[in-house]
Amino acid sequence: SRLACPWYGAADLVMTVIPQPLAQAGISLEYDGRCLVVRDQDSSACPIRNRGGEALASFLSSNPDIKVLDIRESNISDNGLAQICLTLRQSNQLEELHANPVGHTGLEFLLGVVRRCSRLRTLTVEVCDVPTLFVGRQNLSAADYDTSSYVAPKPEEEEEQELEEEELQARAAKAERLRKVFTENNYDSGDEMAPPEEVKTVSSALTKLLAELVRVVRSQVNLTTVECRGDAVPSHVKLDISRAAEEHQACRHGMAEPEERGAHTGMDVLQEQMAEIQSVLEGKESSIGGTLPGEDLRPTNMGIRSYIGRRLHAALGEALYECQRFKSKGNKALASPQDEIAFIAMYLRKKMEEEQAEAREEA
Repeated sequence: SRLACPWYGAADLVMTVIPQPLAQAGISLEYDGRCLVVRDQDSSACPIRNRGGEALASFLSSNPDIKVLDIRESNISDNGLAQICLTLRQSNQLEELHANPVGHTGLEFLLGVVRRCSRLRTLTVEVCDVPTLFVGRQNLSAADYDTSSYVAPKPEEEEEQELEEEELQARAAKAERLRKVFTENNYDSGDEMAPPEEVKTVSSALTKLLAELVRVVRSQVNLTTVECRGDAVPSHVKLDISRAAEEHQACRHGMAEPEERGAHTGMDVLQEQMAEIQSVLEGKESSIGGTLPGEDLRPTNMGIRSYIGRRLHAALGEALYECQRFKSKGNKALASPQDEIAFIAMYLRKKMEEEQAEAREEA
């Protein structure tokens, strides 16, 4: 069967043969070589714990080509997620991670992935304000030892009397409830006010983890898309995370633009040089003045060599002259031949940048 992958272009996911450890853990996979979607075969069953997490972590380590991992419908608990996060921190293979709902423990392991995985670009996670989503099965609880509600059996006569008393008490309680209702609604319609909104309280442990998540997202410039969902996540935390990701995305675009401009300028310079070579071949005057020592300016079939020699002689001659000038002043930066070569390379680079700037101004 095939499944469209909306977060990964138009790629199709193909149902793969599930390894035995994953099948025994109740995990189903959809894998196309780059994108892996993990689902629980029976969502009504108990969560997938250490065994399933360890099997999935082994599958990820043996398939380093996996770049996109989606475990939102995997029903993997926090301790199962721990096995996966430890593997991802070592392999650093993911570019996108769509995590399942996590508690405090799962969020701590995800923070380790965000810190260590420098290739990670996209992260989505839903956070719940509980220590962990996994609770071990217990045979006894505190309520099993509570005997305060125990009532000893009574004779039949006393039961009939109690029934009459209970009926009277029920009528009195009903009348009291009606009286309270009439009292509460005894006001004019103009005095009605909207009920106050309930303020959701967030535990101190989750507050610290969310603050750490914001700090880590801001420091990791590789993260360009981060989404932290959940009723327990305050709106200002969501806003801080989204702004940090947008700044990283804008920074990446800003770094790419100068590279594109530089590549375009280099192409322009190459076209200008080709046009100049063509003019030399056609016998026209070159834009480079001066002659080389011993050069014959009469028309020959070696115009290309003359053109290249002139261009190299003009820039390299200036670089050598400046090098000797600084060296004659006792500049210690030119004490060795390696220093002289470095100075000449720096001068030629600067000369090339100036020519490119002049070409841009003329354009």
